[in-house]
Amino acid sequence: MRNRHFPGRSNVLATNGIAATSQPLSSLEAISILKKGGNAVDAAIAASAVQSVIEPNSTGLGGDCFALVNFNNKKPIAINGSGIMPQKTDLSFFIKNKINNISVDSPHSVTIPGAVHAWCSMHEKYGKLNFEELFITAENYARNGYPVHEIVSYSWEKNIKKIISNKNTKKIFSKNGIPYKFGEIHRNISLADTISSVAKNGIKDFYTGYIAEDIVKSMKELGGNHCLEDFKNQNTLFTNTIFNEYKSNILHQCPPNSPGITVLIMMAILERFNINEIDPLSADRFHLQAEATKLAYEIKESLIGDPNFDNFNFKDLLKREFITNLVKKISMKKIYKPKKISVTAHPETIYLTVVDKDLNAVSLINSICFAFGSGITTNKTGILLHNRGVNFRVEKQHPNSVEGNKRPLHTIIPGIVTNKSKEVILSYGVMGGQYQPVGQSHILQNIFDYNMDIQEALDCPRAFYLNEKYLLEKSIPLKVLKELQKKGHNAIYSEDTHGGGQAIFIDRERGVMIAGSDPRKDGCAIGY
Repeated sequence: MRNRHFPGRSNVLATNGIAATSQPLSSLEAISILKKGGNAVDAAIAASAVQSVIEPNSTGLGGDCFALVNFNNKKPIAINGSGIMPQKTDLSFFIKNKINNISVDSPHSVTIPGAVHAWCSMHEKYGKLNFEELFITAENYARNGYPVHEIVSYSWEKNIKKIISNKNTKKIFSKNGIPYKFGEIHRNISLADTISSVAKNGIKDFYTGYIAEDIVKSMKELGGNHCLEDFKNQNTLFTNTIFNEYKSNILHQCPPNSPGITVLIMMAILERFNINEIDPLSADRFHLQAEATKLAYEIKESLIGDPNFDNFNFKDLLKREFITNLVKKISMKKIYKPKKISVTAHPETIYLTVVDKDLNAVSLINSICFAFGSGITTNKTGILLHNRGVNFRVEKQHPNSVEGNKRPLHTIIPGIVTNKSKEVILSYGVMGGQYQPVGQSHILQNIFDYNMDIQEALDCPRAFYLNEKYLLEKSIPLKVLKELQKKGHNAIYSEDTHGGGQAIFIDRERGVMIAGSDPRKDGCAIGY
């Protein structure tokens, strides 16, 4: 039980259904759908659609989606709703024009949005309610307005320069150049019409009709090379998960181009240490986490890309001998110095999870990459487009080199954990761009090594090593920061917190669902 002398949240418990998202209105919508007789997939899609309206800094119809779904206690299925690069994209174009990386506001950063296709495909396979019913609330918020929440307003103000740099974005997402503030009402009527079309016609208008035409025209006006054929080529992938054992439980992730393999590598490294004998807020704990991060990210950035363009066997990365060789590089007294790799940090994403009365679980993450994506809004549809193409490398013979019809190495990763009986016991995820594998590892250790409850595991202070800096949240004691510096870390306090997160634990013995929601975001968990 949490210490009530300090500020904090209690866990949320339920027996009929439960949801955790980074927006209260989104959590409420998920529960509303469950009460109408919908299942976890219905509720997750409806909640994600609501957040695509009310958290435009983080997600939208112009973004991508990954999910892990477990139905009827069968094995979890990975759903890849990430978008492809336009087919006319060619590495030689960037090299010829001396473009070393794809900028965040470039039309070349806009890959084909995959989220809507994923929602439709998920519903077709698993949904229970009428598809149109899942978008009523999202359309209402877009058409009639919603109040801007606190963390969202902070992001709005922080990114106003990007917002006003595009005429369409400025018109919809600012008040004559001024950001929307906490408590103010925002509307996007063009998006409401678009949502209505998706609700009625599924992928038709978005990928072969007027919505695709509007996106293509809008991009071409800015120098993009998108075409309607690219939208017709977009598809959603349903595959088996990749997984690895951790202390008698099975950790499930989406396969590449998801970076979920990074979590499995980190946890395999950390399992070799007696973590439960190390204080959860000690310098040794954060030192080990940083070292595991360096090793796992070095592998991710060097070897992982779209498997359709690369025959690399990523399962080799989890073999015992391979992990042993990584562990040998870790010293408790000094730091490991990885190869210099500059990784884009983009912190904005939404993650949500839903479990229904039948204990079907959905772990879903939806994103437009950087805050307010590319900053590019289409001419007619009100869709703010993501900039996931920034994840590509402009580099010959790299597994993640930019290429037409290719999916970039992603950052968004949903997570699920099953027990020995192959039953889901934990559906969880962490937001925050490149931080996500570290955040997932942090929470998994908090739960399975430190026996923290769900909310406590989410609340626990965080740190993130990236690009030669070790950024600590200010809730970590100064003593720990100084000890990390003595070990050789370039450790400093971060101005921002790391990510956000939600989780649902299924206590199968007692028939109770236990959920938590990260206080670093605006959201909450709700059950009934």
